[in-house]
Amino acid sequence: MFVLNKTTPILAATTLAVGLLMPTISFARGYQAGGKNLAEKKEGKEGHPVIKAAIRELQHVKMQLQTKAASDFKGHKAAAIKSIDEAIEHLNQALQSDTK
Repeated sequence: MFVLNKTTPILAATTLAVGLLMPTISFARGYQAGGKNLAEKKEGKEGHPVIKAAIRELQHVKMQLQTKAASDFKGHKAAAIKSIDEAIEHLNQALQSDTK
């Protein structure tokens, strides 16, 4: 039986962050040049809408944790925010490393 407690929102946010990050990384690695549209081929870089959407979602979750989540939950809230920051940084590095 699932019981809601004080840590449930933090666990949900962390799960969401990880859930958003994993498919994005898989998508970024598996993206083929044949999937580009003509404008993207001329520019030389993909737009990476999935990665950009994941960054926006992670930023939103971080803001929710910082402004609406109750207490620190014995350091778990701070750890979740740190993990979100690291995920955002990895996604930004992925965008910067695009040389296609």
